[in-house]
Amino acid sequence: GAILEGRQGPRIIPRPDIGLFTGSGRDPADFEISDQRMSEGLLGGSRIFRLPSNAELGLSQNQYVYRTRPFPNWKLCLNNRGHGGNFSVLFLGKQCPVCNLNEGVPQEPIRFIRACPDGHMDDVDWYFLVHGRGHGCQHTRWFRWYGGGGTLSQIEVECPRCGCRKNFGAAYGGSWPCSGRYPEREPLGAQPLQYQGCGKQARIIQRQASNLRIPELRTLFTIPPRYTRLHNLLQITPIYSFLITAEKIDSRDKLAKKLVNLYERNQVPKTVVEEILSYPWEEIHRAIRDIIDTPIKRRYEDLILEEYRALIDASINGAPPVHGPSPTSPVIFEVNPNLVQVFEGPNGTKFRVVPIPRLRTVTVQIGYRREVDARVPAKLVDIGFPDRLNPNQKWYPGVEFLGEGIFIMLHENDGWHFNMSGETFDWWSLAYQNPQGYPDHVFRGKRPEELHPVFVWWHTLAHLLIRSTSIEAGYSTASIRERVYVEIVGDQRVRGGILLYTTQPGNEGSLGGMIALAPYFDEILDAAFDMLSSCSGDPLCVENRFTPGRYNGAACYGCLLISETSCEHRNMWLDRNILRENPP
Repeated sequence: GAILEGRQGPRIIPRPDIGLFTGSGRDPADFEISDQRMSEGLLGGSRIFRLPSNAELGLSQNQYVYRTRPFPNWKLCLNNRGHGGNFSVLFLGKQCPVCNLNEGVPQEPIRFIRACPDGHMDDVDWYFLVHGRGHGCQHTRWFRWYGGGGTLSQIEVECPRCGCRKNFGAAYGGSWPCSGRYPEREPLGAQPLQYQGCGKQARIIQRQASNLRIPELRTLFTIPPRYTRLHNLLQITPIYSFLITAEKIDSRDKLAKKLVNLYERNQVPKTVVEEILSYPWEEIHRAIRDIIDTPIKRRYEDLILEEYRALIDASINGAPPVHGPSPTSPVIFEVNPNLVQVFEGPNGTKFRVVPIPRLRTVTVQIGYRREVDARVPAKLVDIGFPDRLNPNQKWYPGVEFLGEGIFIMLHENDGWHFNMSGETFDWWSLAYQNPQGYPDHVFRGKRPEELHPVFVWWHTLAHLLIRSTSIEAGYSTASIRERVYVEIVGDQRVRGGILLYTTQPGNEGSLGGMIALAPYFDEILDAAFDMLSSCSGDPLCVENRFTPGRYNGAACYGCLLISETSCEHRNMWLDRNILRENPP
């Protein structure tokens, strides 16, 4: 459903079952990412696959793996001299119908399409735009395009047969019938299907607009007790299924028999069977018990809270536990409590800083939204697709990374937050208690916890720390990501924390640079609070007060806003004033 610019013009990315797997001989199970907290907890039993690389498939770098299709289909020929007048030609097809040239002349796909809040997308209906409803003219394949200066109001689109003419600037701001088309769901090489339309009105929008497709992502971390590669292997869907449904597996022989049976039915690779059986039975048995005896949460907010509590426990007891048997399987989540450090804020509040040398993340894209109409909430478009052999089994695209991070929480009183006050605190508290007017999908879970003043306090601090880390240590802000935690118990007890992490390969990813900052985090904290006091946008920025219905208080690109790939909350729920009024 995304439009990418290719060498031959813009292309739309079909759904994976169409563009990646149909006719290729590949199967999503060959590229499965195993993570039952994500699959069972968030996706309702759906499975996750990753995109294979050319090298993995044994293909040259120039050979395609994922097929695409041209979109939009209308083009603009700029060969005005060959048109017999001072106009360009807007046409549908491979070559300009007026100058009859398709090579050596400037032709470009039109940069305007139409989309609706329900996620439908199509070419602009240029015939309807020019002629309106009920017109008898049958000319549909090309139109004259006049103008093209600095504003859309300078563009006129004209029918060459009947002379009907429309100002494109006026059309751009209006609403138009929606065709109900999802071009990413159409089979490749087939003609567009006949759609019945939808009840929403479409808007004309530029194909490169960032609000045309906003992906809906979910990210979870691997946490104890599932903290080794062995746990990960045992969570591969066919293996996990028999572990939780079959009779008790109490010996290596029983396990081997089941695994060989799965291999013979081509459900798991031989290498997976061999690797699992290479570990001592005592360790395999412990891992099986960890998986079976740990129930999987079913709500996103519960899974996030489970991570938060696991991080707090690991900061005290370690992961793997320092008093337990050491695993022989490679660890994919590690915390050494002996490396935890405590630093003071400007007012004496103590922060616990926990380096995490190994951290596994799984990110899944469950869909997208087309935020094309500010008056109508956008609908989530599901991008899952059914398994070819089992229509009841769905697949979603995801990515798995190993990285590192630093977890930060308040050190005293088990992390429970100190009492807060002030005008900004009161306004955020009012919004949290009365979240009407905010769309449900802007929140992480069912409750509007992002509106809670403690969440805003920690989220604002996370952005300040990302910016100060960039300045003090040389990291680019786009290479650091955040996870903000908050636990709310009743009306009084609230605690929170943040995890700053890197997962991409390379010198800004998993080479130890992030955790190496832990001993010097007092300097980063000091720099963050220095940045809090002033902004290049002041006094306009600091005087920007939060009120219910807004998404931010005092926050701008001069002080708090960062790359949206780093912020899980799209740069919302930020306010310098809540930290200024409640310094730690």
